[in-house]
Formats: sequence, structure tokens, C-alpha cells
Amino acid sequence: MSESNSTASDLRAGYRAAGLSERQLSCLKICAGLLQSPDEQSCTKLLETVVTHYGVPHAALFAYQSGRLRTLASTGGAAINASRQAVKANLAPFLKWPCKPYLRNLPDSAWIFHCTNPGFEWLVPITLQGSVIGLLALAGFESQPAPGERDQQLMSILASLLTGQLIFTSTPTNQKIRHKHSELSLLSPREKEVMSLLPRGMSNARIAATLDIAPGTVKTHVERILKKLQLEDRAQAAAFAVESKLGNSGC
Repeated sequence: MSESNSTASDLRAGYRAAGLSERQLSCLKICAGLLQSPDEQSCTKLLETVVTHYGVPHAALFAYQSGRLRTLASTGGAAINASRQAVKANLAPFLKWPCKPYLRNLPDSAWIFHCTNPGFEWLVPITLQGSVIGLLALAGFESQPAPGERDQQLMSILASLLTGQLIFTSTPTNQKIRHKHSELSLLSPREKEVMSLLPRGMSNARIAATLDIAPGTVKTHVERILKKLQLEDRAQAAAFAVESKLGNSGC
């Protein structure tokens, strides 16, 4: 047995010993698989898995920074849907360190979701090095009983796993890289080739010779690049190519 398989088996055995059922272990396995290689859809897929497991109508995942919540994914009636929204006064104390999950059983109204008389509202802070960096929240159907101890334990484990996803999502560098990759998708393959050569200071004629196309075609490609990426000149396009690590633009 390989070391990685042994480690996975040890973790599974540990969770089972802690009281997690096979159904809960299955949910954990799916969520861990989604977060192993996080992408922009991981949060949504994870919430779908959690909603199915707990049988709830409402779930949401937020990043938390400087007293504001930013919605990463939601299903049902999440009340916080702006890109960044200040935390309401009644919720703020539960997002201060030291904090712990807060299960509101039979609340008069939900703090996070647009629903009245939910069976429960469950708020689980996601923490890193003594700070809250996110919030995982669920709300049940009216008269739905609150989750038991094992499901609360599973939720705590999921919150720990989500720490890496929030770091991936919230890091400014990663946001910038993903934004640039999204913008680059506007360019055709040939336009990307032309753009990758701009940092070398090549003229249109030299780029044309390198790519075996006409200089006039290069000029057209450059004009389209500037228009699509909303750049002012070749210098900005060259800098954008370097920052985006486009082709051999860093050479």
C-alpha cells in the first residue's frame, strides 16, 4: 500500500472512530475531492453536496474580511448577495475570534437567509491562524429538526477543509490571475501569438516574419488586441502579456 493510500485510510479510520457514519464519510469524501484541486465551481458543487446530505433548502458560503461578507456561492434564499456587504450587528459578535459554530434552533427569523420561521439556522465560521476568513451557513425547512452531534462534527470538518478554498478564492494575486485568464479568452489563438511577441519590442514586420504572416495582418491583430482588452497602446499590451505569462512573453 502506498504512503498516500495509507494516509487516506488512516484519516478515514480516524473519522469513523470519531463516530461519522458511512453516509457522512461519503459526503466528506466528495467535498474533499472537490477541494483537492479548487476552481471557480468548487464552492457551488460543494454546497450542492452539502444541501443534498443535510436535506436543507438554504446554504451559502462567504468570504469574510474587514467586517464584510462576500458571497462565494449560495443556494436557496441567501439574503447577502452583494459582492461585499457589511455584517449586520446581530451577526458580528459570532465572527470575532475566538468563535465557534452557532446553531440557532427555531429562530423567529434567519440572519443570513430570506426565510421566516426556519427549523434552524446554522452558522459555522471558517478560521485561519486566529482569524475568521469565511462563513458556511445552512438553514432548514420549517419544523425540520436541528442536526445531531455527528452532522455538526462533519460540518466542522468541512469548515476546516474550506480554509484552503477561501485562501485560493480570496488571495488578490489569484484573483488577478483568474481575471487576466478570463480576459485572454477574448483573444484568438493568433492574437495571443502576436501579443506574446510584443514584450520583445518587435516591429510589425519582424513579428510578421516570425509568424510567417503579412505585416498588415499583424497590425490588424494588434489593433484588435488593444480593443478587446481595452488597452491604450502596444506598451500596455506588452506589460499585460508579461503579467499574464503569455507564451514566451517573459523571454
